[in-house]
Amino acid sequence: MTHVPPLGATSTGDAQDWMDRDNEMTRWLNQAQDRVQPDPRLRLLQLRKNFMRAAVEHPGRARTLRVIAYAQPQPNGDPGPDHARLRSYAEGTWRVKYEIHDEAPDDARPPQQRNGWLMARRLLHEGFADGVIAISRDVISPDDALYERELRWIGDQFSFVGLIIPESR
Repeated sequence: MTHVPPLGATSTGDAQDWMDRDNEMTRWLNQAQDRVQPDPRLRLLQLRKNFMRAAVEHPGRARTLRVIAYAQPQPNGDPGPDHARLRSYAEGTWRVKYEIHDEAPDDARPPQQRNGWLMARRLLHEGFADGVIAISRDVISPDDALYERELRWIGDQFSFVGLIIPESR
């Protein structure tokens, strides 16, 4: 029995087709190029904006959206200036219904271990508020995975997060 090589093969042991060889050549030529990884901050910014758009455009919502102003001042710090800044940010767009804060701990506790954040989640879940506003995403969590988990949970409630300082900074 005679072995017939595939069309385009240069020897009987060459079972690759032209596309396999072309892909191999492309990988070899591009091996020295740096691989560009997308910035996770931009992905999180887009995710947050998508949830905000969905909450604002939610069918049946004709009223001004109610928000929770969430702050995290330094230990023994006054949350008043942060809440004033958040009220100013919300003015004309949302109605600040609740002002909640947690003290910033020396150790960065996950959001679900803070009483104020848990209260904000409860208010969102029960429909007493439509969103949470904060000065920056670090107030919620500086950890990308924890921040994304909170964003997704809030989005699942048809709610949103508004930030004065966006993730991209």
